[in-house]
Amino acid sequence: STKTWQGDQWKIGGGTTWGWYSYDPQLNLIYYGTGNPGTWNPSQRPGDNKWSMTIFARNADTGMAKWGYQMTPHDAWDYDGVNEMILVDLKMNGQTIPALVHFDRNGFAYELDRRNGKLLLAKPFDPSVNWASRIDMATGRPVVNARYLTKAGVNVQGICPAAMGNKDQQPASYDPQTGYFIVPTNHNCMDYKAFAVKYKSGFPFVGAIVKMYPGPGGYRGAVIAWDPVAGKIVWSNHERFPAWGGTLTTDGGVAFYGTMDGWFKAVDTKTGNLLWKFKTPSGIIGNPMTYKHGGKQYVAILSGVGGWAALGLAAGLTEPTAGLGAVNAAQDLRNYTQLGGDLLVFSL
Repeated sequence: STKTWQGDQWKIGGGTTWGWYSYDPQLNLIYYGTGNPGTWNPSQRPGDNKWSMTIFARNADTGMAKWGYQMTPHDAWDYDGVNEMILVDLKMNGQTIPALVHFDRNGFAYELDRRNGKLLLAKPFDPSVNWASRIDMATGRPVVNARYLTKAGVNVQGICPAAMGNKDQQPASYDPQTGYFIVPTNHNCMDYKAFAVKYKSGFPFVGAIVKMYPGPGGYRGAVIAWDPVAGKIVWSNHERFPAWGGTLTTDGGVAFYGTMDGWFKAVDTKTGNLLWKFKTPSGIIGNPMTYKHGGKQYVAILSGVGGWAALGLAAGLTEPTAGLGAVNAAQDLRNYTQLGGDLLVFSL
């Protein structure tokens, strides 16, 4: 894989894994994704930069890789490929396939045969994606739009999605009744100017000035239902800010999620229609969970805004390019919520 790097940038690092491991006990395989390669300045690291931005399947006993699929070769946008890998069996073309479904920061939903890594489907799950026109199903490589390819010394404008991706670490959930994935998404775009940077241990190693802002339509996030067989969005609920918390689907046909401006919502899993909402003390970036006690079902959520998307409010930053560009994307968040930290529990 060092042949896919020009120069010695491969020695410095990158391609880290943040967590979110999935395990198939029948195949004895562990699945996870890797992050961006080194500096955000792609001009310093020509080549595909393997094995960054990759979905790996590894033998749980030996650690050896059975297969790997690189989603974004030569990442020029910080589209870390670390989001969760959801293992489900999908009925496609008359067959039941043990699949892996992954909603990547680069804006594409990937569906692979988790036994061998064969690509089954790859389509955008947000209408704003423009850095690539499609994924070539024969090669598995993105067809990159040269207009949005970043390079040193050039301020490339209007790239969608922004560096935080159309989805970050906030987990999606699967509803076996409808067959839909309920996916929390971001809808931001960015301007991106890369510059040369030298590595120094213990100091930030970025090499880009980024400014993020709302995508087309003015909204900054959405919760969508994704049909994995058809490869399309079934419904989409736009949100004022990125949907930076996870989703929860229940057997009763209800999905729960929270918003950065502090609303905890319940929607019909099939239609997306709002069934109930509750204003929480702070914005929500946590993941809903449910449990049963004394014969009654409860749903719980942590309220307490923060994270990359809310860095301006959380850290008191105002410079538009601060927080790797995230501050500009949510400058008005303080008008809708406040800092805090509460656990809220509701009975059904």
